[in-house]
Amino acid sequence: MVPAAALTGFALPAGYQMPEETELLPGSPRDYRGGYHEGIDFPLSMGMPVAAAKAGKIIRIDSDYTEWSVEEQINGEDVGFRLGYTPETILDKLRGRQIWIDHGYGIVTRYAHLSSVELFSVGSIVEQGTIIGHVGNSGTKAGPHLHIEIRVGEGYLGDGLSGAELLRVLRHAFSVG
Repeated sequence: MVPAAALTGFALPAGYQMPEETELLPGSPRDYRGGYHEGIDFPLSMGMPVAAAKAGKIIRIDSDYTEWSVEEQINGEDVGFRLGYTPETILDKLRGRQIWIDHGYGIVTRYAHLSSVELFSVGSIVEQGTIIGHVGNSGTKAGPHLHIEIRVGEGYLGDGLSGAELLRVLRHAFSVG
């Protein structure tokens, strides 16, 4: 069981508020690939520093990520659309360059679409606010933005929620409003 306190105290990107647009939040449909969104998108400027939302241990860092070709991306999205869901291998490529941080209790934050990552390695301990990478659009060309997922076990924070209840849970996690 995850202690309630473990799902609070996450920091928003500096100077930004929790987006309220449905398409930027967990659970919004991603019809182009037959899936749904599992994180929060923050439209930010290319190259803006990305900080750890909470202290933890790096369990994945894509220092040498390689973009997939336009043809590979189209084929990957088509597979998801035909299946009615997006297989994890394709989701992984769509997320682009990533860093994952383990916060204990089965809670992991994933930071995706990064243009670059800092010189850490798997096992590095980072504090809340430590710069871990920079905003980009790797994995998708949808424009620069930071995609943050809060994973809880095999699921994601906000799974099955919508509207006011989803915003309440996200604001509580990020200790705002």
